[in-house]
Amino acid sequence: MSQENVEIMRRGYAAFAKEGIEGVIPFFTEDAVIYSIPEWPDDPEYHGHDGLRKLTRQWTANFDAFGFDIRELRDGGDSVIALYELVGQTKDSAMPMSMQIGAVSEFRDGRVARQRLFSNWESALEAAGLSE
Repeated sequence: MSQENVEIMRRGYAAFAKEGIEGVIPFFTEDAVIYSIPEWPDDPEYHGHDGLRKLTRQWTANFDAFGFDIRELRDGGDSVIALYELVGQTKDSAMPMSMQIGAVSEFRDGRVARQRLFSNWESALEAAGLSE
């Protein structure tokens, strides 16, 4: 089942790249909980599809271009670990931006039910018990 979840994550990121937040919403349960990176200045967690929309709006508010560059998706047994970079350009300055993000996602019925975000890949791997 976990390799199947890796493919679900791959399709979800592709849907975000093609259609934005509305493309990825179907990949999350209606009651999903997303925990933002520990350094995040706004809400520490976001609930459901509206919470996911809010978090995405907060992330993208300061960027003219915004996206995910997936580096690796790992099977973590009960979870999938995504190692990616947020990429984009800051508003009004066109300054390129890149930031490592790790996500540990847990699934229910083929959709993400809980996702924890981390501001670096090492923390995400450690949280999933896959430290290198």
